[in-house]
Amino acid sequence: MVHPDLLADHPRSRLESLPVEIIQLIFLHSLEVNLPRASPHLSRALSSPLLYTWLIRLVFSSTNPGSRSGFFTPDFLPPPLDFWDLSWEQRQRLQTTLLACRWCTLPLMRKCQREYVDHVIRRKCADLLFSPEDEETLKCLSLRFDNLEVHDRPRMNDRRGKGDLVFHAQLPDNQTKTQDATKQRHRASSSRSNIDRKVAIWFHYGAVQIREPSDVYYENDLFRLPSSTAIGPGRIPDKLLQPPWSDSQFDFLHLLSTDFYLDEDEYLNDRSSEITSRLIRKRKSEPFRQLLQMSFRAANCRVPAPWPLQSSHYHLVRRPTTTAAASSSASTASQAGDDRIEDGDDAVNDSAEDSTDGIDDGHQASADGMEDSLDL
Repeated sequence: MVHPDLLADHPRSRLESLPVEIIQLIFLHSLEVNLPRASPHLSRALSSPLLYTWLIRLVFSSTNPGSRSGFFTPDFLPPPLDFWDLSWEQRQRLQTTLLACRWCTLPLMRKCQREYVDHVIRRKCADLLFSPEDEETLKCLSLRFDNLEVHDRPRMNDRRGKGDLVFHAQLPDNQTKTQDATKQRHRASSSRSNIDRKVAIWFHYGAVQIREPSDVYYENDLFRLPSSTAIGPGRIPDKLLQPPWSDSQFDFLHLLSTDFYLDEDEYLNDRSSEITSRLIRKRKSEPFRQLLQMSFRAANCRVPAPWPLQSSHYHLVRRPTTTAAASSSASTASQAGDDRIEDGDDAVNDSAEDSTDGIDDGHQASADGMEDSLDL
């Protein structure tokens, strides 16, 4: 059966009748995120991977001091888009909205990270002198993004370390400016003791830092994508905190968890508490384990903390399950599976009782105890 094209019979408005290029230009001037939702015609005109890339660069690039000059060039962020024209309230609102869009996926964000890091190297490292070996490595950074597993995954405390790759570089002086490129590279490789700059790259975070050598490491002036402002972070989208709980969802969560907020308030934990209760009721132990191993920030607190737990969650774990008695036919068909569940329930009750003794005020429970409680 052939379905009729609804767009063909739909009378177009004046706005819909404009050329696609004009519609896109209107959208870039207004940044009205509801415009593509107004009609199928507008949605089709604004469904462009290039447009999505520009929006991610505009909204999710870091606001570090080093990006204020000579960074947002027209080839990277074309007019009328102006990165510094957005207030932090606008940036926060756009981040929340874009993250919730279906087209905002981890593969697209990884692609934007790769292009962002390349742009930082081109714009901010053009005058630095690297050894020939380091220059070759810098030309092949895309291969590193294709194999992120070889680099450190985000840790519980979100300590990024000093970089997945750290390059030693030198600033050109008056003497080296008159030398040819070969002699400059030889100087950079033969005099490691005279390091002017260190260039660090974190591939998972899409981050670059150009810093002076120091015995003490400071995480300042960090180029990063995606990045959220400290006072106005974007919201982690619901699509990452619900079934099917795929590996891609958790990879995206790892990328956003410490910069974008989970709960509105660090003490109320309404959103995370609802998710925890739902996972416990449905006996979804594996997604819950992974959440317990991550750190998240709240909207009113910039310091990431472990997934919040409450004493009510332990009582919920200890509550006897009623689904087994109501589905005797299903249990007869899978007796071996039921035996494993019953054994798991015994472990749940024993571990939950031990865990509740360690709760101080009912606000923050032990993540290890809860993880053991759901070991079904």
